[in-house]
Parts: sequence; structure tokens; C-alpha cells
Amino acid sequence: MKCVIDDGFFINEFKKCFESSNINFLLGSGCSIDAIATLGNLEKDLTGLIKKYSISQDKEILEQICNKLNNFIGSAIIPSEKLLKNEFTEDDGIGKTKRNYIEFLNVIYSLLLNRGSTILPKKINIFTTNYDLFLEVAAESLRIPYNDGGIGIFKRYFSSKNFQRRIYRLSESYLYEYEEPNVNIIKLHGSLNWKLEEKPDSILVSNRIECEFLEERHIEENGYIKKDSKVPIILPTKQKFVRTLMEHTYYDLARLYSNELEREQSVLFCSGFSFEDEHIRTITQRALNNPFLTLFVFPFSYNDEQKILSYFETHNNVKVIRINNVNSTGNEVLSEAEEVQKYKISLAQKGMSDENRVNIDFVMLINILKTVLNKVSESGRF
Repeated sequence: MKCVIDDGFFINEFKKCFESSNINFLLGSGCSIDAIATLGNLEKDLTGLIKKYSISQDKEILEQICNKLNNFIGSAIIPSEKLLKNEFTEDDGIGKTKRNYIEFLNVIYSLLLNRGSTILPKKINIFTTNYDLFLEVAAESLRIPYNDGGIGIFKRYFSSKNFQRRIYRLSESYLYEYEEPNVNIIKLHGSLNWKLEEKPDSILVSNRIECEFLEERHIEENGYIKKDSKVPIILPTKQKFVRTLMEHTYYDLARLYSNELEREQSVLFCSGFSFEDEHIRTITQRALNNPFLTLFVFPFSYNDEQKILSYFETHNNVKVIRINNVNSTGNEVLSEAEEVQKYKISLAQKGMSDENRVNIDFVMLINILKTVLNKVSESGRF
């Protein structure tokens, strides 16, 4: 079935954003959902268990905490290991997720190549709370330049300052120089291929999985993870807020996210992320005081849509996108191969019904971006 998205007002708006804005994406767990299950009520369950353990010191509760955390860590490690080892098929969850990320990077990189402005940097920031390695593998499959914050050859060490690099090339005749397009992959909650070394705030960026499973000895009497456990990711407990603020690397990444949103003519596209993370939601709400920032949110479900509207109800520069099904194939009876499914983009509002609303998954966002790229291609360039 062919997918056609209305190319009216909003497609033009998105086109203008890629033409004249500092471009940022915020991708959450929903973008990897075919390969990695989302949190569900895990954080709430862990909070209850941690509270009980801090009072009782019951070994059975400690075991439950450890098991839940390891099941969560394993849900990210196992698919990522299979991804790196090519132990998947094109049609399973890992294969579909890899294909989605490849299509996503391909279309946004193509939009970046078409950008004519010499004033704005030719870069796109992809902020993500995911630990998995799908973005890196997709970028390498496409052989496009990307920056994961690491620098070095034999040993690559991470620093948030590396995301400020811009790369210029000389023409073959040396008559002029031009900026090479670049994609920053910024993992706000850490990455499975980070290795925390003994030196404080020293992170080695590896080409394999470095994150390990927890043991009961890694958990303190208050139920939280010991700092010397060397876990390179922020785990889904209330402690993640403390670790994000207190540990230098995570604090720097949060500050980088805030700084990029506070720049003039900035846009943030959000997919697969429900803003349930209080820390990131607070930073985003504060950044929205920047009148030059526009946030486009593509919520998956109707409940997500209405909740996000309540989170940002005082901010006029937040646009919560809704996709409606438009059944208009005409009077002619079409075969299944010829059938065209049409969608229309509009703005969501509080209290709207969910009639004809379509869930906006990562694939739908990619189709919208492809529509933008087609519009750019029709007109030559931006």
C-alpha cells in the first residue's frame, strides 16, 4: 500500500526548518521498540522495591531489584550484540529497527546536503535517551560522517566538547573550502559501548558492548547503585536524576542539550519520547523560554498526545502533531497493490477526540521527512 502524506502547510513548515534552523532531534525508546521493549511501569516498580529494601534490608527484595535491573539491561544488550554480530534477519525486530534508522539517517543527511546556507552549521544533533547502537551501525552502513563524542585512533575517549567540532574540506583546486555535513549522536543517558575507567570522568568509547550485568554487591543499603559499579548508563530509578546532575559527563550532556535549544533559530523534532523523564522535561520546558525555538512533538498514542499537551500548555512554541487518516481513493475500485493510503497533518489540541487519529511511530516520522525531501528535490534545492 502506498503512503501519501498531505504536502500542505506543515510540510512547508518542516522544509523551512531544514532550510534555516539549527536542527535537533530527540529520539526515545519508541524508535527502537521493534527490537527493544519500552520501560512500562519498571521505574515505578523499582521505586517501590528500593523503598522497601532501604527499610527492611530484606535479601529477597535485593534479589528482585537486581533481577529487574538486569532484565532491563539485558533487553538492550542482547539485541545490540546480535546487531554487531549480524545475527538477525531482515524481517525480525532487529532487522526492521536497523532499516528504520538507516532510512531516517539517509533522509536527514540528504536534507542536510541540500542546505544552501553558509551561515548555519551543516550539522544535525540527534539527542537520544537510548543506550543501543542502532544509530551508530546505521551511520556506518551508510558511510556518512557522524560524531559520537569520541576522539582518538587506538583509544577513543569521550568528551562532550567534541560535539562542537566542525569539519571543513578544500576543493580539489584549493580555490575554496566548504563545510562537510555531520551528524552528532548525543546519548543523554550513556551508551552500551562506553567503558568507565578508573580515572574520574574518563570514558573509553569502544567498538563492542562494555556494559555489564549487575551483582547484588553493586547495590547500596539504600537500594541505589554504587558509584564504583562503573555502569556506563543511567538506569531507570529515581537515582538517575541524581547521577545526571552529579556526575560530570551526564551533567555536561544535559547542559549541551539545553545550550543547543537556547540558540537562535533552533528546532527540535521529538519522536518515540513521551517526556515522562522529569529531568529532560524540565530542561526542555526551561529552554522553551527561548522565543526562537520551536518544538515539534510526534506523539505515538492519543494518551501520549494529550499528556504532552498538558506538559507544555503554557508554551506557544510547542507544536504537537496529529496525523489523521484520509479515506479518499475516489470512486474507482483499486487493487491492493494500487491502493493509496492518504494521511493529513494537523495540530493536536486538548480535549480532541481520537477519531481517525493514526498512531505516529518512527516509520511515520520517516515518511513525513521523505515527503519534505521530495518537496526539496522538486524545487531543486532549498
